[in-house]
Amino acid sequence: MEEKELSLTRELKLSALFVSSGGFFLDGFDLTIISFAILSIKDQMNLNIYQIGMVTSAALLGAVFGALIFGYLSDKMGRKALMGIDLIFLFIFGIISAISNNFIILFISRLLLGFGIGGDYPLSSTLISEFTPAESRGKYQAAGLSLYWVGNLVSAIVTIPLLSLGNDWWRYLFLTGALLSIPIITLRIKMAESPRWLIYKGRLEVSDEKLRYAQIKHASKYSDLFKGNLLKPTIFVTSVWFLFDVAAYGIGMYYPYTIKQFAFSSNYTTIYALILISIAAILAGYVLSLFLIDSLGRKKLLLLGLGLMSIFLILGGFIKITGEWLIIYYMSFVSIEQWAGIVTLFYPTELFPTSIRASAQGLATSISRIGSVIGTFFFPSMIAFLGFSHSLFTFGILSSIGFAITIFLAKETKKQTLEETSYQLN
Repeated sequence: MEEKELSLTRELKLSALFVSSGGFFLDGFDLTIISFAILSIKDQMNLNIYQIGMVTSAALLGAVFGALIFGYLSDKMGRKALMGIDLIFLFIFGIISAISNNFIILFISRLLLGFGIGGDYPLSSTLISEFTPAESRGKYQAAGLSLYWVGNLVSAIVTIPLLSLGNDWWRYLFLTGALLSIPIITLRIKMAESPRWLIYKGRLEVSDEKLRYAQIKHASKYSDLFKGNLLKPTIFVTSVWFLFDVAAYGIGMYYPYTIKQFAFSSNYTTIYALILISIAAILAGYVLSLFLIDSLGRKKLLLLGLGLMSIFLILGGFIKITGEWLIIYYMSFVSIEQWAGIVTLFYPTELFPTSIRASAQGLATSISRIGSVIGTFFFPSMIAFLGFSHSLFTFGILSSIGFAITIFLAKETKKQTLEETSYQLN
């Protein structure tokens, strides 16, 4: 009945998945290339350890504001209206990043590029959830987010031939990211609007008026996220995603940096290692999650991911990991990390009604990106002052706190419609 009422044809579902996932692909590409590029930029621009942290985390900082603004506007103007506009930031400021010649210009351009990346998260994730059926929504979500790591993998592959272009090879890498956004922006112009949003706004007639009410559930204002029954899921999605991102991005944005420092000194060997890590994330992380997320469920998969993350990171605090073992450690870690990553990203789209769904997703994304900024900015300093092992241990403790919060606050949403999983304000 739900799919019939919402006119969710197979073509619409696949179109929403493909076009929305293009944003995750670009996010993965653009957020990853700085981790390669910073290895050369830091010497070329004479960056100190704090400037390295600022440049590496700039896009994540921009995402804090982009997610909040685009999420709020999406509930007011629609999902389709903003699809493509967010990616224009990636195109323009990707080009400016490529021609930057000092720390300030590079930082600002990466900051504004991140504004577009942050804006894409509430749009793409909300659209995928609103277009997909209850019984297999998790599979669509996992498949969509897997494109992040495909973008990550492509960025590593593209980097290999560019290394031969001399000291400015990273400029061509940034330019490639900007150009990749053009076809996705073009496809998004033809994107259909979410039927759930149209019902909420009264622009799509339905035979059952209860379906329209289910898109609102008494929640109509941004402030409603912090009131009544909605306060609990707001605390849950923001706190757990924040704690997850401190560790995930703090470590993930410095895979090349730590591999060069503790494993291999060659740029080429480092990139080959990154390719292996990306493949592990896709195969052991996302492909496996396709079979688990709708059967095991969101809560159990999140607990499994956070629990194993905690164990891996705490063990890393007691065992000195170098050389080839560091690559194996990262491949294992990134695989289980994705199980938690999928759920933390899409949980907000399932727990809040259509009227404030994108706003909730934007808020959760924004708070999570504050966590990623903290992790990314401080990780080089943590390694310098605490050591690599103690830094991993610290992230392990944060992940275990997220695990504990999930036990008490998470709600299972598998194989239920969004109308059933979303909380009512009162």
